[in-house]
Amino acid sequence: MNMRNFKAILFVITASMFVACDDAIDITQPSELPPDRVYETVSDMQLGLNGVYASIPGETQIYFTSLFTDETAIGRGNGGQGTDGELAFMLNANSGDAASIWLSNYSLINAANRLIHGVENVVIQEDDPTTADVNEDETAWYNHILAQAHALRAFGHMQLLTYFSEDMTDDSSLGVILVDFVPEDIYAQLPRNTTGEVFALINSDLDFASTNLSVTNPQPGDNAGAEYDNTYIKPGFITAFRARMAAYRGDLASAKAFVDELDTAVYNTDAVTGYNLTPRANYKTIWSDGPLNPSFDEVIFKVNRANPGGNTTGNFAQVWSSINSTVDGSPFFEVNRALFNLVYNTSDIREEVIVDPTAEVLPNYNDPSVSDYQYFTEDILPVGKYPGSENLALLNDIKVFRFSEMVLIRAEYFASIGDFTNVRAQINSIRSVRYSPGSGQVGPISNATDAWKAILNERRIELAFEGHRYVDLRRLGLLADEQVDRDPRDCEFNGFCTIPSDDYRFIMPIPRAETAANTVIQQNPNY
Repeated sequence: MNMRNFKAILFVITASMFVACDDAIDITQPSELPPDRVYETVSDMQLGLNGVYASIPGETQIYFTSLFTDETAIGRGNGGQGTDGELAFMLNANSGDAASIWLSNYSLINAANRLIHGVENVVIQEDDPTTADVNEDETAWYNHILAQAHALRAFGHMQLLTYFSEDMTDDSSLGVILVDFVPEDIYAQLPRNTTGEVFALINSDLDFASTNLSVTNPQPGDNAGAEYDNTYIKPGFITAFRARMAAYRGDLASAKAFVDELDTAVYNTDAVTGYNLTPRANYKTIWSDGPLNPSFDEVIFKVNRANPGGNTTGNFAQVWSSINSTVDGSPFFEVNRALFNLVYNTSDIREEVIVDPTAEVLPNYNDPSVSDYQYFTEDILPVGKYPGSENLALLNDIKVFRFSEMVLIRAEYFASIGDFTNVRAQINSIRSVRYSPGSGQVGPISNATDAWKAILNERRIELAFEGHRYVDLRRLGLLADEQVDRDPRDCEFNGFCTIPSDDYRFIMPIPRAETAANTVIQQNPNY
């Protein structure tokens, strides 16, 4: 029985139901719970929300971006991985990366929908049963949970638009399938909604979340009242989300306004009065997931993968290395030399994060006297951004929103209005806490192309291996007159180094499994 359609995301439906005959499928089992009867208490809802958080994807986007663009190159331990796929710019409807991004984000949306639509029978406990007074604390907790579910549903739709929308700046373009319901017919044939229709749902979900989200966590227990925990959705998540979404849609004035809001009192508490860039001395702690003082932790939101109780889904960094992130860890892929050269031999602290500290650098790697074999075996640059944490090798939290991204979004606004002085100021505000004092500052910028080039270059360094480069080249490549930039020595396996930033492959294909089962869905151009 062919069940390969987008409704395969219904992870709560057991596998046995799919292999049974049609008559068996039609049977209502005595223990079967319809969506509106899953949750009876707010505590039940919290357990459901934990499952929604566990469904947040992120690894595939990072892995795909690092290989398809110019962040990685063939590593010393490579046995052919990627050379007939992402590294060779191969992307089609059968590509596993497209299928994974599609499926994982619809899984997140499905999990959120089942919580949102499953609370009809939840009873708010009373403070005093004799007077039937409503428990205000539990009501706040109820609303807080639903707010987070709506925000996560919005996030799943946004991720899908980011990779599959024909044009995020055009509301009439084809977007993705809008799912704001719990599907009842797993065979349903659903077309793509327009990009504008999906953005409308996202905005509606964010409005709901913003209205109902508590500044402090109203959940009873040890974490009650916690103002600062960036593994859960707080007001800063909503504002950062809106800033990125506005930038992707080309509404840079609104994007700047949201970034400015993050610069002020988003939380309105004594614990956090806004966001700052992490000082140079503490920067590396971000990537080992160590504790930071909230006053200078620039991570607005991250997906809990490494901490106790987090969703330990496997050793993520093993997509780049077999054993660990060192030179002896059998790296399948290493940092592309073109990226490494941007930070090599500078006082930029980001060099110590992008590349593992054990890296072996061949200074004259591009000298004609250096053979391919010598370059391959002696210039070893393992990816260092995910070194492991919490005693878990090669596993780290996924950073979704950082304040440095927001600063660079604000720089985009100034570039769009020709204010090149402020473009430079925004970039240098980041460099001032990444380089040794008094070094690394960007010089005067005199024209629009150079402004966009400076922004794209800074995003390339600052957000390396965080899943941004693919989208950034699509959004900003033409403005900056830039395209995929691999070092020639890292392209010799296939003879070509780049594709233009307006290439059709900077929009992902609708996966073959979806188009095969959902015959009314429209494919993206050229696939």
